[in-house]
Amino acid sequence: MAKGKPYFVLALLVILAAALVGCDGELGVYTVSGTVWEEDSGNPLAGAAVTLGEQRTVTNARGQYAFAEVPGGEQLLQVELAGYEPASVQLNLRKDSTVDVGLVSPLPVLRDSGFHFVDGEGAVLKAGEGTTAPRAEILYYLRFLFADPDAVEIDSVEAVLNGVVIGSALYREMWMGAAGLPLEPGTNTVQLRVWDSAGWARTSKLYTIDFDVERLDLRVLLSWDKDADLDLHLFKRESDEGNVFDWYTEDRHLSYWSQPEDFGEGPAQNPVLDWDGYGPRGWDGLYLEEMTPGDYHIWISAWHIAEPIQAQVKVIVDATADTRSESITAVELTEDDQDLPVYITTVRVHEDGTKELIHVEPEVASIAEG
Repeated sequence: MAKGKPYFVLALLVILAAALVGCDGELGVYTVSGTVWEEDSGNPLAGAAVTLGEQRTVTNARGQYAFAEVPGGEQLLQVELAGYEPASVQLNLRKDSTVDVGLVSPLPVLRDSGFHFVDGEGAVLKAGEGTTAPRAEILYYLRFLFADPDAVEIDSVEAVLNGVVIGSALYREMWMGAAGLPLEPGTNTVQLRVWDSAGWARTSKLYTIDFDVERLDLRVLLSWDKDADLDLHLFKRESDEGNVFDWYTEDRHLSYWSQPEDFGEGPAQNPVLDWDGYGPRGWDGLYLEEMTPGDYHIWISAWHIAEPIQAQVKVIVDATADTRSESITAVELTEDDQDLPVYITTVRVHEDGTKELIHVEPEVASIAEG
């Protein structure tokens, strides 16, 4: 009988090992998460594509990614971001893992002293400071972005706001440029990303800007990916007035050329267009602190389109309240859509102050001739 004990112990060990690897697969399933950053600077990289097996995701504003239910065993983690050399890590998963990945660029490290932030009034913002303005700007000086200004032929400069690339104006003859930043209530993250003529990039460290506002009933952001000039329009109407696009009216109409004072009483009840952008990855933004009963019709129009573009309109209602809601509408535009308005949505404000997004069938689908 004693001779059978070693075989009993061996069998028990086999059973325990099988239990440890899980019942639904050889090695079970695990979570894999981490941060993607520049290898030498440690600056986080937003927008990097991370692939693990059949799963794929994109790093957030802080360079973070996460996968759930990853099969155990041998797995290849791949990371790619335009402007950097791709990287891969061979994994042998037997538990939940944190895998940080550094990407390499041949460019020298970006100097943070080559740029600074200002608020909507032009006042300099120090790192971590807040502003009551819904827009900030990042001002940069081309000759100071790298230690040796002649070592890099700068092709373009972008801002990465809350993980999303925002285009900028590059004034080579002035050796400087600027990018507007459409802030959202609360903490916003900002980085500068610089490209050279060979397609390599460098990214700054992560900065935060707090947009401090007690009440913001409506925030609308229009953005697009390629060279274009799109415009936001906001009409306030009663429900029995219909939803008519009228390019030339100043009656309760906010646009790049019309700043209304007839939406309500005082500045808080009248919308403001805080940025009218153009060019690749441009944006327009409007905000309204206090909405009053009525229908707020949101439209966009194309002033200039050189090639097919992808645009999106983000509408945030009750941005600072517990009832906050957000919607994003994607729009595809071509050269044929130039000078044609596109209806997005309507925010209806009821007499009790409650708000809802609704569709009000537009009565006019083209810009009236003046």
